[in-house]
Amino acid sequence: MKILILSDTHFTDFDSLKKDGMSQTDLENFSFFPETLRNKINEADLIIHAGDFESKDAYNLFEKTGKLKAVHGNRDEKALKKRLPEKLIFEQSGLKFGVIHEAGRSLNDNTARWYMLEEMGVDVLIYGHIHTPSIDEYKGKFLICPGSPTKARMSEPSVAEIILDEAQKKIADIKIIPVAPASCGYLKFEEELVGKAKRNK
Repeated sequence: MKILILSDTHFTDFDSLKKDGMSQTDLENFSFFPETLRNKINEADLIIHAGDFESKDAYNLFEKTGKLKAVHGNRDEKALKKRLPEKLIFEQSGLKFGVIHEAGRSLNDNTARWYMLEEMGVDVLIYGHIHTPSIDEYKGKFLICPGSPTKARMSEPSVAEIILDEAQKKIADIKIIPVAPASCGYLKFEEELVGKAKRNK
């Protein structure tokens, strides 16, 4: 089973897309996303979104896939905050999943997130808000942030994917998937620093 994990898609400008000639069918096929992400949406058996769709129109497109489980984020409009929970807990193939938008503000310190995982009583905690991808594992439990496919911070635009071994009731693989070239100057700066350090050895 393939689970696609997204967060912080922050998409509101559907009027501009329609003015540029994009049809409703194109929107429903996620034509505004890079091909890599469109393919992952189509391949997924389940889509988990950890909040900040930002607009109800964006949420509706994901909801129409019939594969969506989601929570609201801090930037979601009021209608979405009323419709979607702040936290979600569900079971899939014998594993308990927790989803929340904000599970801690630090990029590097996961202490608050591990406490959140324990508080929710789950095996996998999926979160967003920081726009930077991360996977952390401890004693068979996982923290996963997919980053953002549209507004990445210090990273490439990305999503995450879990492959579940349903027969064994365990996670077979987890990976971060870049869906577009880096839009943040930090990565270029980091590459230059690493390259310079290697040359100076």
